[in-house]
Amino acid sequence: MNSEDAESVKYGQLKRSSYLVIGDIAIINASNEKEIEECVAFAKCLSQKAPYLKAFYAKLSTEGEYRVAKLVHLLGEERTATIVKEYGIALAVDIAKAYYNSRLAEEHRRIALMSKDGEKVLDLFSGIGGFALHIASLRSSIIFANDWNKEAVSLLFKSFYFNRKKMKGSIYATVMDAAKLLEELKGKIVFDRIIMNSPTNSVNYLEGALMLSKAGGKVHLYVLSSREEEAIKQLIMPSTKSDASIEAIEEVIEYSPSKSVFRVDLRKT
Repeated sequence: MNSEDAESVKYGQLKRSSYLVIGDIAIINASNEKEIEECVAFAKCLSQKAPYLKAFYAKLSTEGEYRVAKLVHLLGEERTATIVKEYGIALAVDIAKAYYNSRLAEEHRRIALMSKDGEKVLDLFSGIGGFALHIASLRSSIIFANDWNKEAVSLLFKSFYFNRKKMKGSIYATVMDAAKLLEELKGKIVFDRIIMNSPTNSVNYLEGALMLSKAGGKVHLYVLSSREEEAIKQLIMPSTKSDASIEAIEEVIEYSPSKSVFRVDLRKT
């Protein structure tokens, strides 16, 4: 929370960029523990303006390979589990156990709309299953969802149960290291579509993913970059140059003031 945010609390003027709402939980951004008192004041003001919010937390950082938030409880109910709706799909979320970014809702839907009935889809870094659930709700497809975080996969199962009457496709979920999964599936199955949403390291798994992609298959690769040209440069490597062509590149969300998450759409040749 910056000084402008703290000052705004005195006048009841809450900047939307200062906090994030996930279900009925508000998460207020804090740079360090010294800002907790300001965050409490902010939370009290916010609770009066938005009575539907039941729990308030300060987020100090994102930690570990699971990208889980380091949280401090500020006000209200002391729980981290909630339900989020994306295009009518109920997602089970636990902000203390698995990464979730509400700004990706549009992207989940966009990829689902690109998919087609009958596809075999691999979501290599599925998290709580946003992409998988959207696709299964729209298409009669088989989706293999994988994540190294067992808590995230558990939340995916809960969400599938919540939405079971809406599901047209099937989801099979695994808890495995991505590299080991790619190696285990080699020669056993090929996919029509592969989703690789781990912007900081997806490129490291691209070669293995292309080996599991059928001819003409699509790979949606998410990378962290300052601009399109830099994102494309990350893909220039001898092992993939002749295996895939770039069909499109699109900025998805802002990651920091200097970098964004880009989606690179590849076609296996």
